[in-house]
Formats: sequence, C-alpha cells, structure tokens
Amino acid sequence: MSARLDSLFGRTRSQRRWRFGAIIVGVLVVPLAVAGLVTGGLASANDRLDTVPALIVNNDEMVTATAADGTETQILAGRLLVTQLTDPDDAGFDWQLSNTDEATEALEAGTAYAVLTIPNDFSASINSISGSDPQQADLNIRTDDAHSYLAGSAAQSVGGAMTDAFGRAITEQYLKGFYANLAGMGGSLSSAADGATKVSDGVASLAGGLDQLASGASSAASGAADAASGADQYSSGVADYTNGVDGLAGGIGELNAQAGGLDGISDGVGSYVGNVAATSTGFTQLNGALSAALPPGPQGDALRSELAKVDAGLQALAAGGQTLAQQTTGGIDGLQSGIASLATGASQLSGGSAALRDGADNLASGVGSLSDGLSTLSTGTATSASGAHQLADGAGTLATGLTDGATQASAIGDIDADKTASVVSQPVTVSTDRDNPIETIGEVIGMVFVPVGLWIGALAIFLLLRPITATALQSTASTRRLVMRSLARAAGLAIAQAVLVVALLHTVLGVTWETLPATLSFAVLMALAFAAIHQFLTVAFGRVGIVISLLLVIVQLTSAGGIYPVEILAVPYQVITPYLPLTWAVQGMQQIIAGVGGASVAAAAGGLAALGLLALLGSLVAVARKRGARSWGFALARG
Repeated sequence: MSARLDSLFGRTRSQRRWRFGAIIVGVLVVPLAVAGLVTGGLASANDRLDTVPALIVNNDEMVTATAADGTETQILAGRLLVTQLTDPDDAGFDWQLSNTDEATEALEAGTAYAVLTIPNDFSASINSISGSDPQQADLNIRTDDAHSYLAGSAAQSVGGAMTDAFGRAITEQYLKGFYANLAGMGGSLSSAADGATKVSDGVASLAGGLDQLASGASSAASGAADAASGADQYSSGVADYTNGVDGLAGGIGELNAQAGGLDGISDGVGSYVGNVAATSTGFTQLNGALSAALPPGPQGDALRSELAKVDAGLQALAAGGQTLAQQTTGGIDGLQSGIASLATGASQLSGGSAALRDGADNLASGVGSLSDGLSTLSTGTATSASGAHQLADGAGTLATGLTDGATQASAIGDIDADKTASVVSQPVTVSTDRDNPIETIGEVIGMVFVPVGLWIGALAIFLLLRPITATALQSTASTRRLVMRSLARAAGLAIAQAVLVVALLHTVLGVTWETLPATLSFAVLMALAFAAIHQFLTVAFGRVGIVISLLLVIVQLTSAGGIYPVEILAVPYQVITPYLPLTWAVQGMQQIIAGVGGASVAAAAGGLAALGLLALLGSLVAVARKRGARSWGFALARG
C-alpha cells in the first residue's frame, strides 16, 4: 500500500476499516443530503405563494348608476377588487395597497415583485356592461425580471385567475340584472293580462247592463199595453156617455111633443130656458175638462169632436129655448116634462162621466207602468255605463303594461349582441408589463449557471491543486505569503474560467455583446471570490471542504432566488440567503443581463467582494492555526 493510501485509510486494520466505512457512509449520505436540502427549501413553495410581496395601486374613480326606477347606486369596483385581493383567505400574492411612486420604487428595489394597477375608469367599464356600449375593464400587472424571472409568469397566472374569478362575479351580477329585467318585463305583461281581464269583466258588465236595458224596455212595453187597455175603457165610457146624450135628446123630443100643452106658462118656459142655458154652460165646462183629459190621437180627437157637437147642440138648445120662451108660452108643462127627461139624460151623462173617469184612471195606471219601465231602462243604462268605464280602465292598464314592456324590451334591442357577449364572457382583462425583461431562455440560463459554473470551476481548481503543502506550512515563509501565493495560482485559473464562461454567455446563450464589459468584470470578480472561498474550505476542512462545497452549491441554488422569489422558500433558507455568495452572484449577473446596472450591480459586487475578503481572512486564520500559535502571532506581527 502506498504512503498516500496508508495515510488515507490508516496504518492498522481497524483504522482502515473505520475510515473506509466512514467514507462509504459519507458517499451514501451526500446524495441524500443534496435531495434533503433541495426538498427542505422548496417543499412548502406552493403554500408560501401568498408571502410574495406585491402592491396594488388603486386609481379607480367611483361612478353612480341610475336604475330604470330612478334609484341611484354607487359603484366602487376597484375597492371591491382590492378587498378581494387583500382577503387573507384568498390564494395569491401578499397584496398591499400603495401609490404609483412608492410602487415604482419598490419594484425597482426588488422589495415588491409585482404591481397591480387599477385604472381610473375601472368602475365605469364595469358599469358599462349593462348599457348599450359595454367596455372591458383592463387591469395592468407590472413585474421586473431584474429581480425574479418567474415572478412575472407567476403574476400573470395569478392575474389571470384573479380576473377570471372577479369576471365571474361581474358576469353573475350582470345575469342577475338581466333576469331581473326579464322578470320586470314579465310583470308588465302580467299587468297587461290583468288589464285584459278587467276589459273582459267590463264587457260582461256591459252585457249585463244591456240585459237590464232589454228588461226595462219590456216593462215599458207592458206599461204601454196597460195604457192601451185604459184607453179601451175610456172608449167604453165615452160610448156610455153618448148613449146618455141620446136619451137626453129623446127626452127633449118628448118635451117638444108636449110643448103645445104648456100655453101660458111663460114663467116655466123662462125657468126652462134658464136651466137649459145653465146646462149648456156646465156642459161647456165639462167639455173643456174632458177634452183636456182625453189622450191625444185619433180616438181622443173623435171624442173631443163629439163632445164639441154636444156642446154646440146644447148651446143651440139654449138659444132655441130663448126663442121657444118668446114664441111658446103655453108649453111650459110639456117643457117641464122635457126638462125631467133632460134631467134623466143628464143623469145618464153623469153615469157616462164616471165611466170616463174610470178609463182615465186606468190610463193613468198604464202611464205609471210605463214610467216604471222607463226607470228600469234608466238603471240598465247606468249599469252599462259603469261597465263601459271598467272597459276603459282595463284598456288603459293594458296599454300601460304593454308600453312598459316595450320600453324594457327596447333597452335590450339597443344592445350590440356580439360586443355584449364578448364583454360579458370576459368583463375583466389583465395585461402584463415586464420591466427589464429577460426574453430568452439563454439569458435565464446565463444569469444562473454562469455563477454556478464558476463555483464548480473553483471547486475543480482546488480539487486538483493542493493549496498549501505540509512543507510550506513548516517553512519560514509568512502565513500571508503562503495564502496569497496559493490564491494567486488559483486566481489565474479562475480568471481564465471566467473569460471562457463569458464568451459562452455571449456566443451560445445569446446575451447581447453590449453588456460584455459588465459581464466580464463581474465574472472575474465572481471567480476571484469563489476561489478565495474554496481556498478557505480546503485549507480549513481539507478534502471534506469539497463535500461542503457541493452541499453549499445545492443550498445556494435553492436559496439564491433570481428565478423565483425567495419568499416562497422555507424560513431558514430566507434567513441565510443574504449571506450566500451565489445570492449576490446571481443577483448581479441577472441585473446586468436585464440591463439594469448601476447601484444594484454595485451592491452585488460589494457583497461578493466582502465574502471573498472574509474567506481570505478565514484562510489566514486556518493556515496560522495549522502552523501553530507562534506562526499565527508572527503572521499578525508582520501584518
């Protein structure tokens, strides 16, 4: 066994077995440790997305919507969106309110990974969905690839999910309003139907009134029949009256026949003449009363004519009586007999007058019945009028309902169906802007794997080169000289690696040549810092330092950020991130490739330089300890 193998495995069999077993265990544990470190850092990434800081700039302005009934509603869609985003129960980023200037500064500094801007017409666009010219409400998400490449993609995904959820809520509200309008239109049509029902009821009432009108007409006809019957009775009374007049005429004839026996009774004749004159006068009055009582028409006229003839006859008789009194004074007795007969006729005339009065009563009764019929006719007519009013009211209600329905329908008719369908299906859209964009996958690979490549390169350098030999440790050279000479040899190789890697970055990975001065200088700084760190690991821990370097590169790849926000990592990884070399290396290279430059790159360079100097100091301490306390004191004394 060679001296090197003997040194590795020990001089005794038990030492060799123990060390060999330790090496085997170490070889087996290293992959497990690598997997465990990566898993431990990223296992909770899905659950920690809501810890990624993001800002909301709400520029939305309130609008007032006026409903069809005149009620006004204030719309604050931007505030509703902010409330939804900042709700801790909703998945997404850690959204916080900010203003435009502060959000811009935070995005540039990397303290926020995304800025969501709500425009000032957001509520107006949401309100326009229910109008005739709907507009999509557009949100804007801005990210910066100079701090996290995947934050832009994550923000776009979160924004898409956010707009989908909020858009569904807006669409739901729109459909509720749409169906409410349909229900209102249905209510208007229902009112129209109620009006039609009232029209039907009015028509029915009108028909009932017409029935009553017919019944009243029937009653009027019955009254007219009664009047005709009374007229018949009146005619019979008139006939009796004429019979009495005939008897009176006969008595007068008999009186005339006996007039020759009344000689010398001038007083009687005078009395007779006076009675005849009185009778004529009374009959004239009776004739006037009867003529007025008789109904108009042919029959009444005939009766009045007959009465006039009788009246004229009586008047002639009175005149003849005067003549008779003058010419015949001797017929007084006969005249008295005639007067008696005339009295009988007058009695009969009186009986006829009674019948005439009965006829007049019947006629009055018939006229009363006719009046009752006319009253019934009036009632029926009033009922018909009421039905007609109901018909008019129902028709008005029908017209109003149909007008309201037409008005509501016209609002739908004014809508552009295609445009409305497009907006309602996606009422809220989101546009994503990326500041300092890293466009190609080559640039993404370059910003991460150039630092990783230089780290692995430094590892390879110290895997092949022994930094400080045992002979050098025992020499009289100063510790600082030993450390600096070892670092100088490694630095030359590291710088060569940096040049090659930068050439690959610009030729194969497609990074623009305009950034060559920055990428080359920063890569050289990285190479020197990584060389100093690996020198420290090798000097302090020997070959175990190589294993530590491998584990560190895994931890740093997980914790460095650049591709994804460090906030999604487990808390221990977030704590150590600022102290890891690859964090500063990836950050600086990412910002150079993204075109940022300036203070951000200077800060990353400063961090790398500080870690490199710290590693150099650690190498001095480790070498001094190996050389002994005297050498350490000597090294410090020589500065």
